Amino acid sequence: MKQVSWPRRPGPGARLVLAAALAAWAGCDAALSEYDSIYSRGADKYVLCGHSIDDKNFVSLDEIERAMVRARIDGTTLHLYAHKPTRTVERSTIESVLAAAERQGVPLVTYAELERGERPGTLALSFDDHDLVGWTSLQPAFERTRSQVTFFVSAYLDLSAEERGQLRTLATLGHDIQFHSTWHQNAESYTAEHGVTAYVDNEILPALTAMRTDGFAPTVFAYPFGARTSTVDDAMIPHFQHLRAIYATCPQ
Repeated sequence: MKQVSWPRRPGPGARLVLAAALAAWAGCDAALSEYDSIYSRGADKYVLCGHSIDDKNFVSLDEIERAMVRARIDGTTLHLYAHKPTRTVERSTIESVLAAAERQGVPLVTYAELERGERPGTLALSFDDHDLVGWTSLQPAFERTRSQVTFFVSAYLDLSAEERGQLRTLATLGHDIQFHSTWHQNAESYTAEHGVTAYVDNEILPALTAMRTDGFAPTVFAYPFGARTSTVDDAMIPHFQHLRAIYATCPQ
């Protein structure tokens, strides 16, 4: 097992409690609890990083709950995300994650809430792309566990009037609506071929302007595929307060 490097080292008592709690999960893969980059203290970094819990990533519920234990004891926020219920992640998986958070005493928090201040011992659960039918289908589970999540929306220009209405309903129910690009292009490869200005003009401004015109106010941008560079990060400063990447592309 690799050495864990904490964002801020907890006191001796907290470390003992954490060690005992994680030991109780012996035999489980400790990957999520050891990825320092997917924990934050509020929105303490410009680029926040998450880990996908889509089925293709084979992240077990034991791993997820173990990661929640770390967040609760260390007083941090754990960042996890998925995409399309029933297509990239089973609805039952999301329901189990919500139940585990409730069981562990780890409230869910949105990115808008994190921007307003530190929320110790929380889970920032988000969904990427634009599966309005799938996202809406999860609302009974959200209501049951009194949970709000963040939806990072791509392809807003292609959403139908009905889908935009569903998005407004989710916002009315307390969920956070944020930005995930106009056409879901890979920022690293796109800017290498066309330049950063073209990326901003074609991938950021069209849908971002439309969303703001329709009354949404995104302040956080989730990179498609997690692909980012420091140059693109800098270009996003005029448009967003924070960015979300993935653990594999997180700034060092």
